Amino acid sequence: MLDVIVLPQWGDVRLSDISHADIQSWVNKLSNDPGSRQRKATAEDAKDKGLSPARVIQAYQVLDQTLRFAVRSKYIAANPADHIQLLRRTTPEKIALTHEQVRKLAEASGELATQVYTLAYAGLRYGECAALRVRDVDLQRCRLKVSRSVTAVAKLGLVEGATKTHQARTIPVPKFVADALARRVCGKAPADLVFPGPKGGWMPLDWFTWRFQKACETAGLDNVTPNSLRHTAGSLALASGASVVTAQKLLGHQSPITTMNVYAHQLPDDFDNLAAAMDSAAQAAAVGEAGV
Repeated sequence: MLDVIVLPQWGDVRLSDISHADIQSWVNKLSNDPGSRQRKATAEDAKDKGLSPARVIQAYQVLDQTLRFAVRSKYIAANPADHIQLLRRTTPEKIALTHEQVRKLAEASGELATQVYTLAYAGLRYGECAALRVRDVDLQRCRLKVSRSVTAVAKLGLVEGATKTHQARTIPVPKFVADALARRVCGKAPADLVFPGPKGGWMPLDWFTWRFQKACETAGLDNVTPNSLRHTAGSLALASGASVVTAQKLLGHQSPITTMNVYAHQLPDDFDNLAAAMDSAAQAAAVGEAGV
């Protein structure tokens, strides 16, 4: 981000010469100029705008952090990046599948069926699922231990590290998923991957996604991505009566507030329950007063 977007504009500019207006103009250009993309603009690009709002925000944050450090180091008196107007980051609609849709998708996935079920009912991030090893599967208790994740890193390929929140968690899976996992890990060593890729190492996301999308077409599902299965797990858990805290632990969110923000539309409306409870309490008080 620094090399490709920030430094080409600001690398040779003196800190004292950077103005608020210049930064605002730069942000606007990133948002509106197709030439600000990280590749040569084409005629097709001309129909579009520049970088996505999320990408513009990321670029701005890199510059802002640099200038904040310059203020702390007393190279400049104030941060010219303060109070810059940014486009709102758009949040795509998240799709959650029903139990029946998960079943159809798994059946259409062939050899990936167990992986689809695991993602849809355990709520794993794809990288967490790719990092699962046999020793992480507790078949007797129907539990999975999630402590590692695999991420694609530029110039390094797939790299295994800590989970997104840097926290390990133990999560339940339905018995039918545990049974499918039992068949999957049978005869494997504890250190073996549960879902290895075609060459025996970690399964690349793009390799999985291509086959996943083919299965979605067969199952008649549109706009479904591998991440939709994680959202499905949270939705099905809440629909089954799980609390927000339980769903938080399942998904590995750092805070239940995150879970509530994502799944607020699925939480029961407590206003109806509150009104009914207060009505009952008021009537009971009235009856008691009349009896006295």
